[in-house]
Amino acid sequence: MIVRSEKAFFSKPLPLQSGRQLEQFEIAYETYGTLNAAADNAVLLCHSYTSDHHAAGRYTEGDARPGWWDPLIGPGKLLDTNEYFIVSSNCIGGGAGSTGPSSINPATKKRYAMSFPVVTLADMANAQSRLADVLEIEKFHTAIGGCYGGFQVLEWMVNHPTRLASAVVVSATPRASVHTVALSHVMRRAICADANWNEGNYYDGPRPVDGIALFSMFGSLFWQDRDLLQKSLGPDMAEDRNFRFDFEPEFEIERLLTRLATPQHTALDPNALLYLARANDLFDLSRGHESLAAAFGGYEAPTLLMGFDQDWRYPKTEIAEITHALQSLEVPVEHRTLDNPLGHGAFLRDPTCLETHLRKFLGSL
Repeated sequence: MIVRSEKAFFSKPLPLQSGRQLEQFEIAYETYGTLNAAADNAVLLCHSYTSDHHAAGRYTEGDARPGWWDPLIGPGKLLDTNEYFIVSSNCIGGGAGSTGPSSINPATKKRYAMSFPVVTLADMANAQSRLADVLEIEKFHTAIGGCYGGFQVLEWMVNHPTRLASAVVVSATPRASVHTVALSHVMRRAICADANWNEGNYYDGPRPVDGIALFSMFGSLFWQDRDLLQKSLGPDMAEDRNFRFDFEPEFEIERLLTRLATPQHTALDPNALLYLARANDLFDLSRGHESLAAAFGGYEAPTLLMGFDQDWRYPKTEIAEITHALQSLEVPVEHRTLDNPLGHGAFLRDPTCLETHLRKFLGSL
């Protein structure tokens, strides 16, 4: 499979929900497959919080791992590149090629750092719509996203409803919960409390590796199912052993978290994580509308919603709010709740678990 990695430059300003604007910006993206003559086989794939636009394939044979949805993308796979033209774009505000805090501010010729404007998930979808224009895609055959990617798809449904022929949203709710905002605040503090963060001005000096390591360790606990952790690591806790009676890692869960603090897991730009998390905090589809249903007022396309019984971060009861809102508008919608011990992370760590319902939905379009 050919992986095409590109960048698109936009000189026309992008207005932001904050009232500010990006005078110019870039979007990094990858494509797989070929856009057909009618331009009606395009699939928009939106990435999760700590993922990026590299969704499938390997850049070189020596790459340790392929893109994050590689099991589902390629010739003969669910998202068959002989049939679909798949577009995976990197969010603005992130740190993987699209314009964000690590980018050079054209006005100052220095990195934005924390002078970069706060962006929202709606801003990200609006930037993606500019990319669709460049690629000459008037309407996507479908847009697919899980968690953070699901929020982006929901923003497309609200703000660009006529540009989707269908939508798939996995493990995403209509708004950020109080609990999510609280966790986000604590994880941001983990980065900002690192002396090397230096108010975001660390690009020419030591990175706040301790802060981002703590961010990674803390965050991992809130994306994993408690029962699965207990089942897999509980026996280690119960083993008879000679304790050292110090504060070095004694149990496997401690060693696991320590491994998450290694450079392999802390390569993300810390400032970008702050901005992406803030966008999540600000996410609320019904804000500015009389109701959630009113927010979806212009949307009519078939939609598949999926979640997991074990997902306590984005529970099925909150996903059901989207179902009921769309049903009230007589929009064709399916809501499937899957059983997977990985919980919220299953859509990334075990993506083939989605395949049966995704294949049936895509086949019905």
